[in-house]
Amino acid sequence: MHFLFILVLTLFANFNDGQRIGSSLQPRHYDLVLLPIISGSSPRLCGHVFIDVEPTTSTNVVTLHGVDITILDVSVDQDVGVKNETTSSFSDDRFLQLEDLCFSGLFAPVSRVFQSFQDDPERQQFSIILKQSLKKGQRYRIGLLYMAKVSDESKGFYRINYKTDDDSCCHEGWFGGTQMQATEARKVLPCLDEPGFKSTFDIIVGHNKAMTALANMPEMATAPMVTTRDWMWTSFSRSPLMPTYLLAMFVTDYHHLEQVYQVGERTVKLRYWGRPEQLPYFKHIMEVTPKMLHYMETYVNQPFSLPKLDFITAPINLHFEAMENWGLILFRDDKLYHNEETDSEDDRFYRTQIMAHELAHQFFGNLVTCDWWSDIWFNEGFSSFLEVDLIHHAMPNETFRPEAAQLKGIRSAMKFEEQHVKPLTVVRQVETADEAESMFDAISYSKGNGLLLMLRNFVGRETFRRAVATYMERFQFQSVNSQRFMEILDEEVHQDREFGRTMNVTKIMNSWTGQPAYPIVRCSRTSGGRIKLSQEPFPMSYDYSSHGNDTRLWWIPLAMTDAKRPDFSQEGTYPRIWLTPDRPTLEIPYFPPLSRHQAAEDAENSWIFINGQSSSYIRVLYDKFNWHLLSRQLMLNHTVIPKVSRAQLIDDAFTLAVAGLVEYETVLDLIEYLTLVNDEFVRSTSQFHLQWMKERSRRNESLYQLFEEYTRRFKYEKMDKGESDEYDNLVRLDATDPLDGIDCHNWSDGVCVDQVLRLFRAQMTGTITSAEKRAMFENLERNWCVVMRHAGKEEWEWAWRTSLRDLSSSQRTKILSAMTCTTNRGQLKQLLARVFSPTIDQNPHETYKTFEKMAENPAARSMVLNFIKNNWESLERHFKRPGDTLKLLASTAKHLSNTEDLDEMSQLISELQNKDNKLDHSVTAGILDGIRSNIRWAEKNLDEVYSALEARVITRRTDNPSANKICTSKSTCSL
Repeated sequence: MHFLFILVLTLFANFNDGQRIGSSLQPRHYDLVLLPIISGSSPRLCGHVFIDVEPTTSTNVVTLHGVDITILDVSVDQDVGVKNETTSSFSDDRFLQLEDLCFSGLFAPVSRVFQSFQDDPERQQFSIILKQSLKKGQRYRIGLLYMAKVSDESKGFYRINYKTDDDSCCHEGWFGGTQMQATEARKVLPCLDEPGFKSTFDIIVGHNKAMTALANMPEMATAPMVTTRDWMWTSFSRSPLMPTYLLAMFVTDYHHLEQVYQVGERTVKLRYWGRPEQLPYFKHIMEVTPKMLHYMETYVNQPFSLPKLDFITAPINLHFEAMENWGLILFRDDKLYHNEETDSEDDRFYRTQIMAHELAHQFFGNLVTCDWWSDIWFNEGFSSFLEVDLIHHAMPNETFRPEAAQLKGIRSAMKFEEQHVKPLTVVRQVETADEAESMFDAISYSKGNGLLLMLRNFVGRETFRRAVATYMERFQFQSVNSQRFMEILDEEVHQDREFGRTMNVTKIMNSWTGQPAYPIVRCSRTSGGRIKLSQEPFPMSYDYSSHGNDTRLWWIPLAMTDAKRPDFSQEGTYPRIWLTPDRPTLEIPYFPPLSRHQAAEDAENSWIFINGQSSSYIRVLYDKFNWHLLSRQLMLNHTVIPKVSRAQLIDDAFTLAVAGLVEYETVLDLIEYLTLVNDEFVRSTSQFHLQWMKERSRRNESLYQLFEEYTRRFKYEKMDKGESDEYDNLVRLDATDPLDGIDCHNWSDGVCVDQVLRLFRAQMTGTITSAEKRAMFENLERNWCVVMRHAGKEEWEWAWRTSLRDLSSSQRTKILSAMTCTTNRGQLKQLLARVFSPTIDQNPHETYKTFEKMAENPAARSMVLNFIKNNWESLERHFKRPGDTLKLLASTAKHLSNTEDLDEMSQLISELQNKDNKLDHSVTAGILDGIRSNIRWAEKNLDEVYSALEARVITRRTDNPSANKICTSKSTCSL
């Protein structure tokens, strides 16, 4: 017998260039036995895996991925074939071997078929040099006995120790599980860890009898361990072909609720796992999940491939919201259950949105997988894109939130691109684990969403759906790239008489996925009812002109409508005209000259709206007269233009003004109608931009006060009559809401603050009514923020004690975010110090959100920056994930806007780079470039903004609001 300290090979994690593995071996099947020890002070993972491979060329070298794995023994057998089913007998020597290894630290080498090892930690790989060659076309079974690490963070195989609500105050629960995406499977088992390699998996997991083991497939058999009392083995049926990153195993003492999803004779068992106290709150998610799963099956014309689907929460705030493991979806702790009493309607929607995304992944990503991480946008974009349809199907009363969330996501991707110093394409080169991880960004999710929305709009819904069904049928259980889908769409559109053979979908989409950023489309009137359209790249932080001529051009489908025939329906998103790289500028007759008088009248009085409902991934720059006509329409009847398109219009105008392409006078004209009507969603869009401007005028006291006065002019009272899908109707379900029509977030005094303070104090004393309590929870962060800003020590201490209770993470995050609204420096210090308190177990997610929110408070900003600077190493350990502290610094620094701030930040970054040469230079460069941009904006625009605001604050609207418009006809507007 050999003791454990006699080791053959240890593999260490290190990320450098070129971590892709060669294709000399094709994995066909994994037979994996895992024994995780998750309790106690010495967690460990013992494993044995048989990998059935077929060489594509004769070789005596077997190269596999492996990180932090100790290989103890290797075997190679020939011509074994793949067994028909998972091992049901637990009498193999390897089970006893693993029991001895994990519980006694003993192992006995079985064979010596290898000549030597070659360890390549920089590539996260190791090679076994065999004594005999593997022959091309033959099948071999490679066996590896090994040990690996059990992590305390959610990567690879990890463990969590959590407190339970059992009778015993000190009872602890244990949770062990896996997170393999993107490149973490190599920390759990030696494997070919790339999405292009699909294999079947047999899995057996060892665990304590008091716990349950879960894996991708249903449980098949159990057996007690031979040498270890109260421990057992659980085997699972064979998986379909899938990549290693979808492999999942969990060991937990959770309970579950179960339902059966049935279509005809086919059934799928749905199980929802959680701690006992969570089970009553699974009601909502159990109502919507079968509906959304059925929609997905119908949409892709494929059944869900597995006999069961488990949903499980981790008792910790993961660094992601959920993971689409095939048949075993993992959620962040509070993203699966919904408490009607304490959670808001926004919380309900967001949880449904996450479930929709993960169910879409069961087909886009799992059934058909991207062949490499550079193309991950297609999986993530498609799953994001389908959220809207899935939520509409499961929650038909949600008529607005899904479209609003989609617009926010798409616009956040645009802002991400605008601010990114390093230009990023949708499809980009990936060679390392870090680069693979970085692909999960706003571009892959939200720009991917926007591009697929645009694609569906210009090919048509039915053509698009037929292509999806063909794609799923043709490539199920395979790994391919997005080009295959575009080729199928080409096949579909070429069969359509309307398209003929002129459209090349592949070429069109390559112009969007293969070059960074996005275009602006200019629209201006010429004469005789004609308009001129042109495209140009949006001016980004990255200076393309310094690298030669900027030749970026796109294929742009343009949906258009106007005041004479307003059409924002599905049909209205179909393109009427295209701008192309060969024809980037175009002049067309828009208003048909039925008569000279008619054409002139139409051109004089009819606004034009391009890109309604965000039908393309663009921003639109109108001439000044068309901006005026749109402003007038909003003043007369804003509901003619749908809510999402109104918000999109306002967002375009503010963003283009920041770029110096639109005057702020024009922007404020557009939002003037908000002084007459309560258009809450569009007002929130406007206030986001106004707050951005306000923060950059902080050193100009008179301008800062003008902003305060100006925003008080907005209408907050709920209207008696409005659109059927008004945002505030969705938010306030109870007609007796005591806060109805009051927006406290921006008011500093008056009845609004008094009302919220009264309700908060009633909460403290327990005298609050159920309706009042519901109202306070529905907008918890907003309402508590007002209290923290205006109340005293007693209210603060009550809020602090509340934050220490056993709350869901989302509730605690809202409370901590609200508490950052205080202007009391002592209280702000208390919040900052909380992160390192020995008596408070604050998770990194809560820390990040609290600090990020605190940086929005001018009274706290310098304190946050100093805290980050003085506690950099401690925060790095607290966040655990590399780069999170730097991202927090970037989020805080985006508010800085003067030369002193720039000098201090430059000094800090220089000091940090001297200490750590692995800092992401694109992030540090972005921080400094962002501050410089803020300074330039202030120098260029503050006088203009002052004049525009002053005119509106001093000059009140008369009974005829449109009479005060500065631009009253085309002749007085410069084009």
